[in-house]
Amino acid sequence: MAVTTGSIKVGQVLPTLEKEISQRKIDAYSGVRARSIHTDQAWARQKGFRAPLAQGMMSTAYVSEMMTGLLGAGFVKGGTIAMTFVAPVYADDRLTVHGVVKDVRPEAGGARVVVDVWCQNQHGEKTAVGTASGLLLA
Repeated sequence: MAVTTGSIKVGQVLPTLEKEISQRKIDAYSGVRARSIHTDQAWARQKGFRAPLAQGMMSTAYVSEMMTGLLGAGFVKGGTIAMTFVAPVYADDRLTVHGVVKDVRPEAGGARVVVDVWCQNQHGEKTAVGTASGLLLA
């Protein structure tokens, strides 16, 4: 559920979002193909990975889910995301999406909420880092 104006503060830690990354989810996202590091386990190992990799955009989608939960239509209509993928996410990893409010500034129709975001695997390693923002509608 989206929050109302004035209820978001700089430094606020957002509720985390946990996601199990199954091969089935990767297959559904990527489409199953031979010689793909995302869906062909033998090919992924041949390329030096311990297992098939999730698409980076899956992490971005989970950040989007967290931001939509925070801002609702304000993220859908005026949201941005900039992510850097810093470590691979493998099949059977568990990702936790984090966010901390970095800035809240006035903007036409409400306020822009800027959030530092990152994804971490079950070993505590960051796999993606970035910034997301959206409108807190008046």
